[in-house]
Amino acid sequence: MLLIRPLTDDDVGGLLPLLEELGYPSTDDEILSRLARLTPDHHTLVAEVAGELAGFIGLVTMPVYEHSAPIGYILAFSIGAAHQRQGVGRALLEAAEKHFLSRGVHDIRVNSGLQREGAHRFYEATGYTKTGFRFRKVPGES
Repeated sequence: MLLIRPLTDDDVGGLLPLLEELGYPSTDDEILSRLARLTPDHHTLVAEVAGELAGFIGLVTMPVYEHSAPIGYILAFSIGAAHQRQGVGRALLEAAEKHFLSRGVHDIRVNSGLQREGAHRFYEATGYTKTGFRFRKVPGES
């Protein structure tokens, strides 16, 4: 049975493999430290299947310059390989969209690396539209 719920401190160990699948290996202490720095505008949901953490989605609601209403960003989204293509991702995304709507958000954005073609197909299949490019610079590097 699939359960979507807010993240708890007990879930930290389950986040490790999900972050690693995204290419961000971490330790329990690193994750706890990062979670402690999140603001009340951040919200993390997890998907649990048979007592196992199957996925998570990290969200933030924020005011922006270009609109009066806040926008929502999906900052992190990972489904464990054993749980992909089983509706877990769609369920988490639907829960995230409900969360955003409850906060007055009507514009949800997500960044996705160029190498994540499967994720791009998933977002498009769930109604998201490709709207531009993301650029990145690490200060001090050329």
